[in-house]
Amino acid sequence: MMAARAGGLARFWTERIPFNRQCGFTVTRWDHERVQMEFDETADHSNGAGSVHGGVIATLVDTVANAAAIDLDDFPAGSTVATVSMTVNYVRPARGHVVATATCARRRGSVRSVTVDVHDGDDRRVAHGLVTVKVSVAADPDRT
Repeated sequence: MMAARAGGLARFWTERIPFNRQCGFTVTRWDHERVQMEFDETADHSNGAGSVHGGVIATLVDTVANAAAIDLDDFPAGSTVATVSMTVNYVRPARGHVVATATCARRRGSVRSVTVDVHDGDDRRVAHGLVTVKVSVAADPDRT
């Protein structure tokens, strides 16, 4: 059941969120431990100096962090996630294939802390993020 839920969320975040589609973000892992999203650099991601624009990296950090904050066992339809705060530290220019891996420190309560590491195709760290996410779990009409 959990694998099916994770797969459904991964498909939704990859295919049904227009901005994620526009950025080319693909969910490649989603489980209780972490969420991973990837994209391949295109000319549309460029900063004009030969690497991925920092705003694209920040968007990836924000997006994967919000996904990682979700508790697969407790996120019924109508639930929402929203970024409260975000810090991104850039280590080196990103080029080519970019992979972000997010881990939620604790999925209890409504405010959750998520760390994100971003690497390039050569597995070099290009950025590190710390994101605070507010999770609002909708009332589940099936719960009594």
